[in-house]
This record gives sequence, structure tokens and C-alpha cells, in this order.
Amino acid sequence: MLKRFAYAIGFATVCVAAGFFLATGWNAPAPGIAQPTGNTQTTTASLPDYPINEQGESPFVAVAEEVKPVVVNISADKVLTGHPEIPFELFDWGPFFGQPPEGRRSPRVPHVTSGGSGIIIDAEGFILTNNHMVSDAGDITVKLSDGATLKAKVIGADPETDVALIKVDHKFTPEMVARLGDSDKIRTGEWAIAVGNPFGLDWTVTVGVISARGRSNLRIGGEQGPSYQDFIQTDASINFGNSGGPLVNIHGEVIGINTAINAQGQGIGFAIPINLARDIMFQLKTSGEVKRGYLGIYTGELTDIKKEALGLDAGLTGVLVEGAQEKTPAAEGGLKGGEVITEINGLPVKDVSDFRFRIASYKPGSDVELTLLIDSKEKRIKFKLADRGDFVPVAGASPEPSEGWLAWKLHPPKVGWVHRWGWTIWRERWSCG
Repeated sequence: MLKRFAYAIGFATVCVAAGFFLATGWNAPAPGIAQPTGNTQTTTASLPDYPINEQGESPFVAVAEEVKPVVVNISADKVLTGHPEIPFELFDWGPFFGQPPEGRRSPRVPHVTSGGSGIIIDAEGFILTNNHMVSDAGDITVKLSDGATLKAKVIGADPETDVALIKVDHKFTPEMVARLGDSDKIRTGEWAIAVGNPFGLDWTVTVGVISARGRSNLRIGGEQGPSYQDFIQTDASINFGNSGGPLVNIHGEVIGINTAINAQGQGIGFAIPINLARDIMFQLKTSGEVKRGYLGIYTGELTDIKKEALGLDAGLTGVLVEGAQEKTPAAEGGLKGGEVITEINGLPVKDVSDFRFRIASYKPGSDVELTLLIDSKEKRIKFKLADRGDFVPVAGASPEPSEGWLAWKLHPPKVGWVHRWGWTIWRERWSCG
């Protein structure tokens, strides 16, 4: 009996102690929460470390507020060239509609309205956008951030860089004019903010970084894509309707014009560097067209295997001359193929894209001095550049039938330097500069 009484007393004591412990917590540390040691301020590791300003706001708020007024929404009514006309006879007017209205019995040409963005770059009404936004457009409407709509006209366009300049009859206030930055100074990893009208969603802001610079050889718009490509790559979300809108830095300066996306991959968008667009803009504003110098050579990248075949240093940079177009400065200056161009006016040439951009940056009639390697011997020759516009219709032609995008293929021996091994072991897409 006494033993049972002792067990009951012990059990009750344990229950009372357990209840007291649960009620008070006994100052025990909570599981899974780090306790402060000297510093009463705690941190939460799961929260991302977003940049904030002194007011506790994201710096993107100020950028968005500054950039919004400089961005416009562009609607362009276009004729679908290359499509057959639609005859009205295909429409069954039926007993309720009678006959087609007078004056509309002729076949209809199909139209489409495209939407995109633009950047106000001048208080006098000038707006930068993409050529593909306004090309073949009969009616262009610009919508401002305050909701006002204006009609615009094309001042000039440059399909080879996909830049266009349009104008509205309106005076803009200073805060509605974009501040242009220096795209040559941007670095991979810097903040990038895209502003535009994707899918008709007005004045959308997306944030990312500069993913890469100097992207080229992109199949944009099929074979009719820009000839001169030096794109900024960004993972700031760019979608249909962003075309022509600004890519800006963390200071609100425009560093690029949003132009293209990679439909197969998310977070891969491309923008035209603003320094390139600015040069085009000045020419379009002055004369309505862009003039470029032209040498007239077919160029190839100076790959490691080509350097080895020519006995050149592995670290040498430049471009390979694979042929000269007839009746051009290159042909008249004696270039035939097999030469390596290492410098333009004393400055090194990096690759084909660099060479083409630099030749095109000179005005027609300019004198340029090329440093050439011919049979491993250095030689300097001066050329007077022609007008690219005089040769554009045949500039894309190849000396031989093209075989598409095959990069490597064996060919029978021919005459020339590339056959010192008895075979030509490469074949690349022709590019002319």
C-alpha cells in the first residue's frame, strides 16, 4: 500500500514539473533560431540582399520614374509585302449585306498593325526606334506617357543596323528627353533595366544585368537581319513590344536600344549599343540616310588552323582576305585573296566584325592604310574607299555557289595559298566589307 502511494506521489511530482516547464519555457532557447551574442540585431539569411538607398527603397524605383516619360508606345500600320491580295469575292456577303460597297470591289492588300517602343532623344520631337518597327509603315502613331497620341513620320532608317529615326510635331519638356550614356564603358555584370511596352502592357520595367558585349553573327529576322551587329546581351526580360525601347543603366542613362530576343531561351535579349545608334541618328537627322565606306573584300576569320597553315604566330589577330569583288577599291588595289589584314590606319584589327565596322565607319572617299601580311612579309597599301550603297545589291554574293552554314568540308585542290597542303579544309559563310 505504501509503495503504491509513493509511486502516485512521484508521478504527480513529475507531471507538475513538466507542466511548469512547458508553461514558463524555463528560459530554454527556441530550437533552430540563433541567439544573439552581444549584438541584439538579428539577420535573416533567407532574404536576398537587394540594393537599397538611404530611404530604404530599391534604386530601380528612381530609375523607373525618370525613364518612364522618355519612352513612347509606337503603333505602325504596315502592308504585308510578298503576300497575295485578298479578293472581296472570297467574302460571302449573303442576303443581309447585299453587294460590296462601291469603291471597295478591288482586291484588298493585307495589313497588320505592329506595336513597339521608342525613345525621345530631342526636345524638337525626334524619337529613336528600330527600323523593323516602322519599315513599310503607312501610318505611325506615337502614344506618350501622359496618354497623348501623336502622328509620326519617318525621317530616315538604316536596315543594316536596324535603327530608325521618326519625328512628331510636338515640343518635349527636358524631363521627357532621354539622357544618353556611353555604351563603350559598360561592363559585364552591371545592372541593366529595360523599359517598353511588351505585349501591349504599357511602360513595363524589367531588371537584369549586362550578360555580354559584342554579340554578332545572330540570325535575326532571317536573311534580312542587320548586317552590322555589335549587340549588348542582357537577361533583363525583353519581349515582343519592347523593340525600340531603352536599355538603361543604374543611373538612368540609355545604353542601348532593345531589339531582339532568343525565342528558344529565356533571359537572352539583345540591344543595339547607344554609341552605334547615336552615330546613325546624327546621319539620319542630317541627311535622312547613312553613308558607309566600302573596300570590297570577302573576309574570313583568322582561325588557329589557318594561322598554322600560313605559318603565322598563334597570337596574331586580323582577318583573312578570301577574295576581292570586281571593280572595287580592293580589286583595283591588287588584293586577290590570301592576304592577312592586321591593321587599319595603324590600329590592330581584332576579327571580321571589328574590320567591317571600322571600314563602314569611314565616309566614302576616305583614304585608309591597311597593313597586310603577304607570304609572311608585311606591306602597307593605301585605298580610297567607295560608297557601300553602290555595291550593296551584289555585296552578299559569293565568288562561288554558297553551301549554307557548313563550317568544315573537303574540296578538291585549287590554285592559291590555301592549298599548300593540297586540300582546302574549310568553308565559311562569305562576308563582305
